[in-house]
Order: sequence, then C-alpha cells, then structure tokens
Amino acid sequence: MRFLHTSDWHLGRAIRGQSRQEEFERVILSIVDIARRNDVDAVLIAGDIFDTFSPPTDAERLLYEALAMLRGDGIGIVMVAGNHDHAARMDALAGVLKIAGVRSVGSVPASNEAAAIALPSRDGTETATIVALPWVPERSAVEFETLLGAPNEAVQQYAGRLERALDHFCQPFSPATVNVLVAHMLIDGASIDEGGGERKLHIGQAFAVQAQSLPATAQYVALGHVHKPQEMAAPAPAFYCGSPLQLDFGEGEQRKYVNIVDAKPRLPARVEPVPVEGGRTLRTLRTRYDDLPSLAGMHPNDYLRVIVDLDRPVVSLFDRVRELMPNALDVQARLPDAPGAAAERVEQKGLAPHELLGRFYASRHGGEIPSGLIGLFNELYEEATRASA
Repeated sequence: MRFLHTSDWHLGRAIRGQSRQEEFERVILSIVDIARRNDVDAVLIAGDIFDTFSPPTDAERLLYEALAMLRGDGIGIVMVAGNHDHAARMDALAGVLKIAGVRSVGSVPASNEAAAIALPSRDGTETATIVALPWVPERSAVEFETLLGAPNEAVQQYAGRLERALDHFCQPFSPATVNVLVAHMLIDGASIDEGGGERKLHIGQAFAVQAQSLPATAQYVALGHVHKPQEMAAPAPAFYCGSPLQLDFGEGEQRKYVNIVDAKPRLPARVEPVPVEGGRTLRTLRTRYDDLPSLAGMHPNDYLRVIVDLDRPVVSLFDRVRELMPNALDVQARLPDAPGAAAERVEQKGLAPHELLGRFYASRHGGEIPSGLIGLFNELYEEATRASA
C-alpha cells in the first residue's frame, strides 16, 4: 500500500501579525496534488492540524475542502490530534467524518481494539492496520503528586507510561497486514533547529519517549510534533516529515516535504520525501546600520527578519528598515554587549525553560529552586502556551 505522511500544518497561524492564509491554501493544494499524482491509498496527518484550539473559519474551511478533495478521489484519511488541536472537538466530529471516510482521533482510545483502524487499499487487494495515537498531555499521564516531586521522576514516569501505551496499543498489528503507527509525540534525540516553530516547553528533551520503544512490528511510524524532517533511529522506519511550510524564522533553512511511503506486510517501508510548494521563504539578514541601503529590494518575495548591528541606539529603526524592505516582518537591533553578557548568553543557550527558571530563582533568592515549583511551572507553562497559541 502507498501512503502520504504529513503533519504540523498549523492552519490559521500568522507570522508577526501577517496572515498566511494564501500560503496555506497553496501548500495544502500542493499536498493534495502530490497525493493524487502518486495514487496513494491514504493520507496520514500526524497532528497539529490547526495552530490553536479555536482556529479562524478560513482555516477550518481549508481543512474540510482538502478532505473533500481527497475523499473525492477515493483516498482514505487518518488524522490525529496534536498538542495544538482541540481533541474534544475532533472527537465530537469523528462520527460524521467517519461516514465520509475520514478517521479523526482526538483523544487516546479506550482500548487497543478501538485504536486499531482497518484501512483497505483503494483497489481492495490489501489492508492496513493503522494505530492512531494523538498527543498525550503530561498532566494526563503523570499524577499531580509526581509533578510536585522531583522533575526527573515526572519525566521518567511520563515516558514510561507512553512506552507501555505504545506496546499495548500496537498489539493488534498482524503479520498479514501493513502495520502503521501514526502518533504525535516527542522522540528523544529528535533534532530541533534553534528558534524553530515548535513551542518552547517541548524543545528540551523533557517528557520525550525513547525511539527504541517504537514498535518493531510496524512497517512505518508516521510521527508529528517536530517541524524538521528527519528519520529516527528506531526498530522500524520512523520519520518526522516536518511541517509543510516554514512557520517561523528558525525554520528558514529548512526545505519542506511530505513522505510517500510504500509498504508491504512483514517488510520495512520504502520512503521517498517529496518537496511541498507554495510557502514563502523566511529569511534572516544581518547588516550594519550604514549598510542598510545596500539591502533595498533584495529577496522581495520572502518574509525577512533583519538584524541590525548598531554602535548606539537609533530612533525609528523599524520604520527605516521597512522603508527599504517592505517585506521585513521582524527587525532586531543589536548593540555592543556589556562585559560578560555574551558569555552569559552562550552559557544559557539550549537550556530548557525549567532550567532557565532555576537560574533566575538562584539569581534572585540564592540557592536551588524547590522541586515542587519546577513541577508546577511545567504544568502552568503548558497551559500558557496552549492559551497563547
């Protein structure tokens, strides 16, 4: 059977207040076209379909138009909720969507039988067993008392429960079918570009699942959550296909793809990344203030982040840059560092949010931050990122 694996659409997302609806429309039409040209049996959408729990109506319309186009060609669809999606809403629509041939999974299924979806090929000669696992919030997998305790204990308990869940839910895999796991989760060791579009709480390897816990009985593991395309070192072919367009300037160097997956029972799948068209390039330029005029008119079709090195503060810098480059959405001034500032930034680079909190606490109060506060911070940070997404 042949599948198209895509994820992390984040429909409805803007960048620095700039709507990207036209880009999303081109990108989603490109994905539909790739699915048609490659005669896929099904499209697998591994979560974060929308960018917020309450997406704009244009974003919802685009999703349902894409589903209708795919179903009009007889292409099956399985989609799971990511951490940006409204799981309960996806569950509420699941019954209606199932009538239309779309399997929508918002919450973790009640049993492994309920998690397994039997999906026939378009010609009826083969069957796939699809296990669909949506995002599992930390608070749903770890007791509140554990979050109040040592952070490492909470992390280990979350990962352990998800690893046991993977083993449990993948039991329906059969040697007679094409077995595919579709999951929105963070795998330990996944590469995330600094400043990328993923929410910061999950950029550290906190609450990550070990790649070796992914099922060896699968022909393919379709992962969502990380925006950078990559293969994980797992017992079966396991891939993040990544987001289909550059969502923030940290993703500016990334080429965007979907995966075309050919799979047969008992054999590892063959995977071909196919470029997705339609998204604008997000480009970062750095220049001295006196050299700004030389950048005028450069990269007119891109969205720009312009970093300007200054000797002293400049009034109306944003207006000056926009005058020369109307497509500049982000302007940052860089002044000479105070003594020791550069070293401090390097030292803090890559720290997880709770580690930064610990350093802030130590600078204000002295000593180590209580472990209970770290647990509460992780939970509140998750709530805050969901509310502001």
